[in-house]
Amino acid sequence: MTPTPGIVVGLDGSPAAAAALAEALAEGRRRDEPVTAVTAFPAAGSWADGEDVADLPEPDRMAAAVHEQAQRFADEARVPLSAELRDVPLAVRALPGSPAPVLAEAAREAPLLVVGHRGRGPLGSAVLGSTGLRVLALAPCPVLVVRPRAPGPDGPVVVGVDRSPGSAAALRFALDEGVRRETRVLAVTGVAPPPTTVGFRPLAGPTLAGVRDALRPRVERFVHEIVKEQVRSRPVPHVDTIVRAEDPTTAVIDVAEQLGAAVVVVGRTGHGALARWLLGSVAHGAVLRAPCPVAVVPPHDVPDTEPGTDTEPDAPGSTGPTAAAIPDTDGGHDDG
Repeated sequence: MTPTPGIVVGLDGSPAAAAALAEALAEGRRRDEPVTAVTAFPAAGSWADGEDVADLPEPDRMAAAVHEQAQRFADEARVPLSAELRDVPLAVRALPGSPAPVLAEAAREAPLLVVGHRGRGPLGSAVLGSTGLRVLALAPCPVLVVRPRAPGPDGPVVVGVDRSPGSAAALRFALDEGVRRETRVLAVTGVAPPPTTVGFRPLAGPTLAGVRDALRPRVERFVHEIVKEQVRSRPVPHVDTIVRAEDPTTAVIDVAEQLGAAVVVVGRTGHGALARWLLGSVAHGAVLRAPCPVAVVPPHDVPDTEPGTDTEPDAPGSTGPTAAAIPDTDGGHDDG
């Protein structure tokens, strides 16, 4: 399959897909990129769930019929949009195969893949069902998950950070979004509750507030180093760092809700064949619960050692730092 040009958006005929198309066109206008809407249809031997496709129509006829339906849907979905969005170049493709691999392959050279949070049919049954998880895990580029919502003024870009390579990639993406949307960026993290027992014995240790206060300068330094790296080559938006004494997922979602975020940005956990299937709990929670679109950013092309850190992330695949991740702060020690 030839990769599609510009931004790719999944289309399945649902209201969520219409919202995704509108958001993809808005991103296309902000980025000066064309948009390609892709819909998948079953081909013999391609359906992941074992659906019987022996009686499907001849492939060319089916592709033509699906393409016609998708084009009609896209044309109708654009009618209520502004003239600026209707003017963004849009192509529609109908491609045979299982939806997640089709979208991932179509977006192989895309700057962004946009999908609806819920829809109908194999693509849209639930973004966190088997197909949705595969889309988020397989995509070689950032994936923007969109819910239908009433239009309104854009608030800040909220990005979850935990000093890992994945969150560094997410922060870089968030800085770009802040510039494109002409809004500020909020880098947010929370602290998981420190352990209180070992077996049946109480454990004396730092309080949640104490862990937060110890973590704050490290997160601020991490964010500062990424911003300093980026500002050498391009403008960056104003960035504030927020460290909250609550679960990291809740921290990101609460800030997004309270400040009316335009988009939440989170990193995708891990590398390798197994790790690529793990979104990470913050990304998973954000996609489920965030009140706005969520961009899930893969840790591609990220250096092994991130600016501002000389240690591993707080815990592989963790939701965020715990008391055990915060060493004693005695002035000279710095884990970045």
